[in-house]
Amino acid sequence: MSRGTIEGKHLFQPVPVPGLPPSTALADLATAGDDHAWLAGTTGVFTSHPSAPLVLRWTGHTWQEEPLPHLPAAASLAGISATGPHDVWAVGNSAGKPLLLHYDGTTWHLLDLPPITWAKAVTAITPHDVHIVGTGPDTLHWDGTRWTRTTVLASPREGLQTITATGPHDVWAGGGGLAGTGPTSYEYPVLIHWDGTRWTDLRVPRLEHGHIAHLAAATPTDLWLGHQRDTDGLLVHRWDGHRWHPVPTPTGPDRLSLHGVTAGWTWGVRTTRRSFETRPTFHRWTGQDWTPIPLPDDLAATPASHVGLATTSTGTAWAYLKTAEGVHVLRHTPAT
Repeated sequence: MSRGTIEGKHLFQPVPVPGLPPSTALADLATAGDDHAWLAGTTGVFTSHPSAPLVLRWTGHTWQEEPLPHLPAAASLAGISATGPHDVWAVGNSAGKPLLLHYDGTTWHLLDLPPITWAKAVTAITPHDVHIVGTGPDTLHWDGTRWTRTTVLASPREGLQTITATGPHDVWAGGGGLAGTGPTSYEYPVLIHWDGTRWTDLRVPRLEHGHIAHLAAATPTDLWLGHQRDTDGLLVHRWDGHRWHPVPTPTGPDRLSLHGVTAGWTWGVRTTRRSFETRPTFHRWTGQDWTPIPLPDDLAATPASHVGLATTSTGTAWAYLKTAEGVHVLRHTPAT
């Protein structure tokens, strides 16, 4: 049996990560080919010190912390996207305003944005075609010259929190809205699509309550959607270009809390029946069902939080998680 496999299943392999303070929170991961990746987060969370944005970059051999512009106020990062090694966009918030950082291959720059409510996610299609969404009803679009803010949702009680794209004429964004008042209020999902000219409301796949927490598009006819509902956790649906199909939740002996979905992957934590410890878990879609991807023994048995994953076009997957010992990043390369 070769190193990196267990019973024919290819393992995640840990890669070096710089030491980070326990107050670190991880938010999002972006890739640009197999040799370029960026991990965004925040340090100083739940401490007496001001929080600060954090970006780690994969150098091809190790992860290193990036020098970021000085910010006069506490700040955090929520999303990151890259079109290539010389074009990376990270969004977050600082002092009640949206925060935008851009990497040109050499230096990170602080850029101005029109005001939106709590920037949550970004997708960069080209250096001259970038979309940002926040928890309010507005989107931002960069055309290479200026930012345009567009109100895309009908109600001020609706907001967006996830976005994905396969090209300039195929962008999806999702979130949720709030209906009713008091004890009768409930959350409902919101899904919109950009065709290169305008945003359009779409029918959500047989979902009545909750919100859309994750979107990931592999192609215009292969969209993965994670729908969060209070009592059921994250439910997965898949769009084939004509209709939505429910995708079964990964099975297992322990209670699963599914945190995210991307094209062909899910991730989250499992809680054993004998304890409240949350163990990280990652699953890959076989075409019919989910198969768990083994983690190194020390991480598989360790309580974890801030679990996430991103993939490349060639099938390489980067995963991250945080334990009491610190931040861990792992790489999964398809077996050849």
